[in-house]
Amino acid sequence: MIRHRRTTYEAGDVVSIRFGVVLSHYGVVTTRGTVISNSRKHDGVIEQSLEDFSAGQSIRRHGRYSGLDAHLVEHRARRRIGHDYDFFGSNCGHLVRHAHHRKPTPMQVGAATVRAIGDMLSSNKKRYY
Repeated sequence: MIRHRRTTYEAGDVVSIRFGVVLSHYGVVTTRGTVISNSRKHDGVIEQSLEDFSAGQSIRRHGRYSGLDAHLVEHRARRRIGHDYDFFGSNCGHLVRHAHHRKPTPMQVGAATVRAIGDMLSSNKKRYY
């Protein structure tokens, strides 16, 4: 168990902080007492202290998103460190769902589908004359 500002976290827990009016930033707590998250601010997936993750805000503990062993959840999240951020295909929500081996939400699937179709329609096709 990891304590931070009178709250106890366990490895594998999903945590979040609020930003903007209605948005939240999510991460996964590790056995080291750090958080692995994916953000545009850091250009991708990083590991940071709970203090740095919170950026002075209250951290909300969501608990576990699955029954997977905490070490496996951490391992799955840790394998993503260094990967780029992409709002539609690789954001903080995608990371925590991946770490807990959960399927993407319908909204995530829809956004990825729209993006893929847009990429196909806007691709530069070579013309041979």
